[in-house]
Amino acid sequence: STAIKDLESILDDCLAIRMPEEHLRWHYRSQHESLISFSNYQYYDNSLLTFPSPDDLTPAVQLVPVGGFYDRSKSKQNRAEAEAIVAEILRRLADPKLCQSTIGVVTFSQVQQRLILDLLDEAQRQNPHLEQFFAGSLIEPVFVKNLENVQGDERDVILFSVGYGPDAQG
Repeated sequence: STAIKDLESILDDCLAIRMPEEHLRWHYRSQHESLISFSNYQYYDNSLLTFPSPDDLTPAVQLVPVGGFYDRSKSKQNRAEAEAIVAEILRRLADPKLCQSTIGVVTFSQVQQRLILDLLDEAQRQNPHLEQFFAGSLIEPVFVKNLENVQGDERDVILFSVGYGPDAQG
């Protein structure tokens, strides 16, 4: 019997049947060139034309290491990371200038998404004035979505919660 190999995506299916390939030639949507530079290098062999932004000297992507661990066996969450995400959201919403920027959170799992949503619900119960940032009455509301359902969403600031990492034993 012939084994059927699972393909990762519809793109893999198209490549498997030798469908002609077309690539993007240029990219304009990102207001900061560094947001597309990884994909340009990794997937387009640096052939993608991009448009530099005036503030290109300031990195648009930052890694913020957070202490804590991934609870591999029990909750499948990273509580310290979720708490750091919520603290950053609350810091931004409390700042008169930063609160003008819209915020989105992308998690790498549904359980991490649920934890962040629960922590944000608790913060709103303790500080009812925060609800305006989540209900969308002033600006686009803060969202918390996982990778499966974030396609096409745009905000000024996106915080990623990877969640996965070393467990309590390292």
